[in-house]
Amino acid sequence: MKTNKKVDFKNPWETHPDIWKTKSAFFVWLRGSLRRAVWEKYPPKLQLKNELCTPPPKGYSGRAKSGSECALTGEWTAKSYLEVDHIKGNASLRDWEDVLSFIQHLCPDKTNLQLVSKEAHKVKSYAEKQGITFDEALIEKKIIKIVKDKKDKDFFLDRKLKVPSNVTLRKNEIRRILKSELPLVFLQTTEESEE
Repeated sequence: MKTNKKVDFKNPWETHPDIWKTKSAFFVWLRGSLRRAVWEKYPPKLQLKNELCTPPPKGYSGRAKSGSECALTGEWTAKSYLEVDHIKGNASLRDWEDVLSFIQHLCPDKTNLQLVSKEAHKVKSYAEKQGITFDEALIEKKIIKIVKDKKDKDFFLDRKLKVPSNVTLRKNEIRRILKSELPLVFLQTTEESEE
């Protein structure tokens, strides 16, 4: 005879504080584990990537044998630089109540998936996290890279412009300039990432 004996459940971060110092650390681990176990190997996702990739367009001189247009930028991208992205929907996993919806998010219908370049995917994710447009995120990511690489002063010197006196002023002026150069910003960002 089977009995429904209820097991007293204790949260892993409470029973194993040496492994997960906080609840947040546990859910970061769980989120990554589920992504690796489910999303990276999800058959409809892998099938979509293979279905949408075609031989390179005429005039292509790179080494890629196949690829596709990035759904976000329209640029033809080599298959190795493409990722499958959700068109709509963002799921968080910060508590036990989020587990089912997170797993469902990892198992979408192919109609909610698109191929995007790795760089464009990073920009889209940043835009979603910051609550800004793709174009605004593109500019912000470029500014972050310029400042991180300590090229903010060179940005002005290369353009024969006066260098603003501090980082905040330089960021604001770089933002203004990049907005006027927007179509070029993405091309420069993707070229730098493929080097």
